[in-house]
Amino acid sequence: MEAPRITEAAALPPRVDWEAFYRGYRKPGYLPGFEIVNKLGGGMFGLVFKARKESIGKDYAIKFLKVDDDTVRDAVMREIDNVSFFAQIDHPNLVSIEDKGNVDGIPYLVMSYAGEDTLQQRLQRGLGRDEVLRIFVQAARGVQALHDHSLVHFDLKPANIFLKGDVARVGDYGLSKLVSVSRNSLSFGRGTPYYMAPEMLQRRGDARSDIYSLGVILYECLFGDVPFRGDSEWEVLRKHETAEPQFPSHCCASDREVIRRCLQKRPEDRFASVGELLRALQAPVALGESLLLDPVPEASARTFAAVPAQPAPTPVAPPPLPRDPAASPYDMPWREPPPRRGVMTMLVGAMFQGIEALLWLVFLPVRLVSGLAGRGIVWLLRLPFRILGLAIRLVALLVVLAIVVLAVVTVLHLFAVA
Repeated sequence: MEAPRITEAAALPPRVDWEAFYRGYRKPGYLPGFEIVNKLGGGMFGLVFKARKESIGKDYAIKFLKVDDDTVRDAVMREIDNVSFFAQIDHPNLVSIEDKGNVDGIPYLVMSYAGEDTLQQRLQRGLGRDEVLRIFVQAARGVQALHDHSLVHFDLKPANIFLKGDVARVGDYGLSKLVSVSRNSLSFGRGTPYYMAPEMLQRRGDARSDIYSLGVILYECLFGDVPFRGDSEWEVLRKHETAEPQFPSHCCASDREVIRRCLQKRPEDRFASVGELLRALQAPVALGESLLLDPVPEASARTFAAVPAQPAPTPVAPPPLPRDPAASPYDMPWREPPPRRGVMTMLVGAMFQGIEALLWLVFLPVRLVSGLAGRGIVWLLRLPFRILGLAIRLVALLVVLAIVVLAVVTVLHLFAVA
């Protein structure tokens, strides 16, 4: 009896071996240099584990990417090289990418450990307005850092904003495009339906698509739910294309204006940049700037885990941004300094004014000498040209007079002859 033939394909081990992964990922040395501590979570892009680097004892987050379709695995493995561009960005509000690799046919990314809490979990527990805005501003500044490097996130949502203490960091950037080729559903591709910009349905998008997603996140942070829901992802996407967001009665005019600008259907009608969005919120755009938040007692005392059943009083709207660039030399919102009060303040102010007056008197002779000397040199340089100009004018005048005299003499001579 002839032995069954074993084909070459059957003899080869599977290219992606999740069984080997689950058998060995907790064993020492499975991932060279790292000890996997515990699982942090899982989602459409893969499984995330907390790992400790054995040489220095520092914690990292390692994401093992799901690539279910072997036919596109090679394309995804080639695409993972593009993650190197994202790894060059170093910003305090971004989860930095530290390394990449492959084990048991499964590609993975090593990222900085940004904590196990997310904005999504915080929203479920309830947040006050001030806290929610501070988190949102930090996340927006992380997105701005991506845009400054000509990179787009394409999958912004509260679950991708990680919180560690008071610091918010945006993660999972650079992964949505990488894994989209291995999924058929839009929810597994570039973006998540609840936060996806309308143009993403046509597989088009740019940095303004991230601004749309930030608008949805801001809406959810302030009012406890996303602006559009439906029975299917296609219904949600259709609402993103055609429907207008509805605002609760307690929404103040300034919040409504900012969110509506973010959620414009046409990308060109949205904020031109994340920095412009932050300015509209009167929030810091660059590192080192202070956060300007007007006190809103009614909103601060209320949490936004859900829309309240009873209408709340309308909060006090923040002052409008200065429209005249001359009124704000740095093109940033600002407030007038408070009036000076107190004896010490007056003494210090008088002291500095006296110093300024003394310096002005000391440098006055220098300014007079330099001004006179400078003007004298300029006058001497211009003198020959002025003399030449006067001479030319005089010659021209004499020529004109000669022509006139010649014409008069000629006319008189003609009359005399006649």
